[in-house]
Amino acid sequence: MIIYLVRHGETDWNRAGRLQGQTDIELNEKGREQAEKLREKLSGVELDAAFSSVLTRARQTRQIILDGRSIPAWDEPLLKEMNFGQWEGSMLKEIRADAAHPLHDLFVQPGRYAAPQTAESFEDIYRRTWKFMNEKLRPLETVYANVLIVAHGGAGRSILNPLAGVPAERFWEKPMGNCAIARIALEHGEFRLLEYDPGTGASSKKIGILGEEE
Repeated sequence: MIIYLVRHGETDWNRAGRLQGQTDIELNEKGREQAEKLREKLSGVELDAAFSSVLTRARQTRQIILDGRSIPAWDEPLLKEMNFGQWEGSMLKEIRADAAHPLHDLFVQPGRYAAPQTAESFEDIYRRTWKFMNEKLRPLETVYANVLIVAHGGAGRSILNPLAGVPAERFWEKPMGNCAIARIALEHGEFRLLEYDPGTGASSKKIGILGEEE
């Protein structure tokens, strides 16, 4: 099985630098355009099935990518973004600048992060997303050849980082722009990262999984 792991397209909160978490925000016009561009890139891939987070921005991205295809698609709660508690909607730059903020270490010193009561820890997000990978995706290895998964920046990294050898203390190290995409193989029950394109808005240009420079 080949898995195409995608981050959703841009939202107004992404553009403003607001922390979204599990707050349900729709794609903006640019986000829809990003998803349409990714649909074109994936037009030659015979996708057999698709999953996405239950949050609207991920579901909309999936729907745009699958436009014109008739394949099974599921909304998956385990793929929701990391829960940032009552600080969702806050400006990320302000959190980074305030050493006393409860989420400061999450983004500045992840290895020291201790989740406040209303927010998820790294352990929580890893446990949740890998429950999906192990219990829901792994059994489908011999059922589907190509599967699309649409998730979020935090949830996506919690899947991608272990496959890339990135520890939790460097959780945010790998750039993941809107509509970033990773290609992951599932073979004989084992997941393996094949290629990664950091997507629109990433800090450096890399060769995309379909051979185009972003």
